[in-house]
Amino acid sequence: MEEVKKQKMGYHSLTFDFVSYNQSFQLRELGFDEICFTHYWGEQFLNENIGGWMKNSNTEYIMAPLKQQVFRWFREKHNLVSWVYIGNVDRYFYTIVENGRFVVDHKVYPTYEEAEDACIDKLIEILKEK
Repeated sequence: MEEVKKQKMGYHSLTFDFVSYNQSFQLRELGFDEICFTHYWGEQFLNENIGGWMKNSNTEYIMAPLKQQVFRWFREKHNLVSWVYIGNVDRYFYTIVENGRFVVDHKVYPTYEEAEDACIDKLIEILKEK
């Protein structure tokens, strides 16, 4: 994903810190209702609201949480601990620990951000199965 690496260096780098619209939507359905800096209106990321504080109280928008918030929410609310790590140059992986059981994805991701997104998707999948 060369495009991801190029965008990280420009104006849009801030959006990489937030989960995607699809992830935000699924998280809201799973009960995520933490205070966030910004939101999605439809599928459009609205970063002009960064600096305010909002919750998922309006059905017309969906909160856009930081990835860090989501990882903490899974860890503190659902006992799902996870991390992303580098194997060697341009090879990233993730691991999830659920009740002492390791859930390891052996797929290689070319960027840290792609591994983070895949990890969040897997955390959502695990919680949906509960």
